[in-house]
Amino acid sequence: MASIAIPTALPGCLRERSFAYLMAGQASSIIGDAISMIALPFAILAMGGSVGQVGLVLAARAVPNALFLLVGGVWADRLPRRLVMLASDLVRGFLILLVFAALVTDTGGIWLLVALMALYGVGEAFFRPALSGVIPQTVSPERLQEAYGLLATTPALGIALGGAVGGVLVALISPAGAIAFDALTFGVSAICLWRMQTRGEPAPWRNRNFRADLKEGWHAFSSRSWLVVIVIGEVLYAVFVMPSIYAVGPAISDERLGGSSAWAAIISGFGIGFLIGGLTAMRLKPRRPLVLAYLACIPFAGFFLLLAFSSAIWVLALGAVVAGAVISISGTLLETTITREVHQDLRSRVGSFRTLGSVAMLPVGMALVGPITLWVGTTGAVLLGFVAVLLNVVLVLGTPSVRRLTAVYPTGDPDPAPPGPEPAPAETPA
Repeated sequence: MASIAIPTALPGCLRERSFAYLMAGQASSIIGDAISMIALPFAILAMGGSVGQVGLVLAARAVPNALFLLVGGVWADRLPRRLVMLASDLVRGFLILLVFAALVTDTGGIWLLVALMALYGVGEAFFRPALSGVIPQTVSPERLQEAYGLLATTPALGIALGGAVGGVLVALISPAGAIAFDALTFGVSAICLWRMQTRGEPAPWRNRNFRADLKEGWHAFSSRSWLVVIVIGEVLYAVFVMPSIYAVGPAISDERLGGSSAWAAIISGFGIGFLIGGLTAMRLKPRRPLVLAYLACIPFAGFFLLLAFSSAIWVLALGAVVAGAVISISGTLLETTITREVHQDLRSRVGSFRTLGSVAMLPVGMALVGPITLWVGTTGAVLLGFVAVLLNVVLVLGTPSVRRLTAVYPTGDPDPAPPGPEPAPAETPA
């Protein structure tokens, strides 16, 4: 079979076939998720459901995801992560097809959708920890940060392409038709995962004790004070920052910015920023990556001030571009650091403990946003988001182990180290 020449102008990580397949699969999934998030609420409303029932269906996905996340982390460290992700994609794609069938045939009503999305959340709980561990198995060590930077640009695809396609499909076909298209994207992702190859697979899982594996993952997580404080900050984001964007932002747009078109322009600014930031982060090599990652969050806090006090849409859109860029830079440096500091046999378990706080607390933040806005108004709620971002920066940068952690950037392309015992955490007592 003739080989296919890959243009050398591509980023180096995309010239590694396994990562290219992973990137393509993730791009497909993110576009599909954006389509589904637009179509599902409209589908529920079209069948006579209420806004409260929309929230119920979305919560049905979130709660099992949080409950099974640690289980998913253990099994993603036991089994080939590529196969865990492939199984999750196939199961979730089948469930989305069942959602489509239920909507087309008007079968089961709201409670069938709740049950299907609950099962979907369980499948997602296995996919996310496996993804956090599989990325370094698809790319050379010296291209790891470049790979994370490129992955950080994929939310821009979801916002731009997924949002546009979802809106068109809902309007021209139906919400159910858009959901069927989302099922197709799971098929594309599954094909990419099937074609992908990984190195450094986890140690054999037979005769291993689940509780012992979970305890080992907890020790690997909790013994790194820099990682614990990062997760505390992410909980702050889940409770105060993300609700300020997803719930309060549209309300402010409706109050004084002219409605949904203004908010669409602002969200598009975030998408452009994600793209700029991800491409920029691919080339950064700071000696203290966590310090730079959290200093970069300060301009993100500025966006909340603009949202609280400015009515100029172009100013807010420009602020969103800056905010999206620094979020991408910060996230890329953070993910690269965690991957380099955690042994490959433990990455999925550590990733599940790391993600659990924000996944579990985001529904709490969304539930609290209503009472908070009644108490302090929409401007006050956004200012709480501003304070939470700055508090997170102070909290993390005030931790000595964060400031001491330095990065060594590989220059060759060595083979990954064979699985072995977990090395001691890379920090010294304060």
